[in-house]
Amino acid sequence: MSQEKIYDKTKIYDIMNTTQNNYSNMLKRLQLKKSFSNFVVTYYSIALIVYSLTAEFFPSIFDVKLSSYFNIILSIVVLVYSLIITNAKYSERIQSAERVLNEVKSKKRELKTDENAMEKLKEYEIIMSKAEYRSELDFFHTLKQKCKKYDVRWYNYKRDLEKVPDIEERERLKEYLSENFPLNQQLIIVLQHIWEGIILIIPVVLFILCFVI
Repeated sequence: MSQEKIYDKTKIYDIMNTTQNNYSNMLKRLQLKKSFSNFVVTYYSIALIVYSLTAEFFPSIFDVKLSSYFNIILSIVVLVYSLIITNAKYSERIQSAERVLNEVKSKKRELKTDENAMEKLKEYEIIMSKAEYRSELDFFHTLKQKCKKYDVRWYNYKRDLEKVPDIEERERLKEYLSENFPLNQQLIIVLQHIWEGIILIIPVVLFILCFVI
């Protein structure tokens, strides 16, 4: 009986809604990673061709030996990202995330009364038992969305949580944020963007070096 009081319609709706946001963010993350990895392979492959052609036609102003060395570096990057694409199985995981997202949306629509709440919770748990677990970054993006909804600054949430009118929602958000370590998650995101920027600029920098040196 106590469990039914805790997991009423409102509580279960919140669980499903949070999961829906998590998997929506997971879907975006996987799609971006897939697109970026495919772009890097194409981009670096074109760079390899440009390096080779430039060394062939402009040997007097383009350092051929250095270009050959840089070609090896670019080839390694292409190999690494090709392996990432193969092992990460982005297409399969994207399809799986889409399936989970649609099924959770369906269960959320079917959640109409407190009487069918526990039944829908069990069906939801069956769906989630077969799903890929969301990452901490996916959950962090969900928390940022919740914070934006209530005008709470995720990096200073302890002061801003009083803005949340619903006491239960306020406590849930406080618990989620304290467990997620938002500053750490944001640092990971920044470092990922820096790494992606480095990956994108490397072929251009190396190409210029072959002319300068």
